[in-house]
Amino acid sequence: MRRTHRLRDGAPHPGRRRENLSMTTTLVLGGPRSGKSRHAEALHLAARIARHQERRPRQWRTVETLDLTRALLGSRQPVLIDDLGGWLRGLLDEESLWSHPHRARQLVDDRLDELSVAMRAVPFDVVAVTNDPSWVRLPDDPAERLYVDLLGQVNHRISAVSHNVYAVMAGRVLDLSSSPVVGSV
Repeated sequence: MRRTHRLRDGAPHPGRRRENLSMTTTLVLGGPRSGKSRHAEALHLAARIARHQERRPRQWRTVETLDLTRALLGSRQPVLIDDLGGWLRGLLDEESLWSHPHRARQLVDDRLDELSVAMRAVPFDVVAVTNDPSWVRLPDDPAERLYVDLLGQVNHRISAVSHNVYAVMAGRVLDLSSSPVVGSV
């Protein structure tokens, strides 16, 4: 006897078991340089954001913004910024700066100046989450190399204004708070 399972749209699908009904499968097709990879990344990012939001307590308010300074200054309670890498990608996308490294560096520098001041000025805790690009091989793609360079700059600048700095590796937390800060970027 053949098993038949229903998909979300109600159509039967013979012989396939669905272990996780919330899981989806997506195929993105397109020619060279069509934007298919960016679209797939955006879909993946949206799913990750949704999972993060589901894990958080109901009383937490989620704000999706590229204006972190305004969000910080507009809040009256502790803030979790999750994550700085996504924020950076969003800035580069919104301003179409992937192929304009000088302008990208200037924009990120300006935003970091504002964010650094805001993080020191607010009377509540701010926790920022970020990826550490220093553990990966430098990409060949110029746009990805720009991202890795800028994220290193973001991390260095935010680390410099943070009271506590932690690195998490293999499920272990390393406290870097009392470690010396390397010269400015």
